[in-house]
Amino acid sequence: MSLIDNPSRRARTHRRGRMHLGEDILLARHGSRIQSLRLDRRADRMVATLTDGTIDCASNRLLPSGPTPVEVLRAKVDAIRTDTASVSRAELHLLLRFSAIWLAISVVLTALIVGFSSAAGSPDLLQASLTYPAY
Repeated sequence: MSLIDNPSRRARTHRRGRMHLGEDILLARHGSRIQSLRLDRRADRMVATLTDGTIDCASNRLLPSGPTPVEVLRAKVDAIRTDTASVSRAELHLLLRFSAIWLAISVVLTALIVGFSSAAGSPDLLQASLTYPAY
């Protein structure tokens, strides 16, 4: 006999909402020996108190969750700040400098191309210079 079929507990087992995975696992493990069930929201698990006074827990997740993308990014930033990352801070500064220089050169060259094509006076040349990156 399961917890739900027990007539003495029928009034207390009125279900509201969905059944959690941990509750299903605990019912499969212990069946009618469960005295009470409660949801531990912080740990996302079900906690069962058995008739003999012992406590058993079951997770509501099928697979353990890994760190969130924000936590991974935070850990990488902290590793860079403390200089324990695989890439040193000096290498990152050098990479940022090269990227900034490359961006500046690209902007200047793009402005020169648009300026020369608009100064030429030919609308076809201006249209070709503006639509070239789309190819």
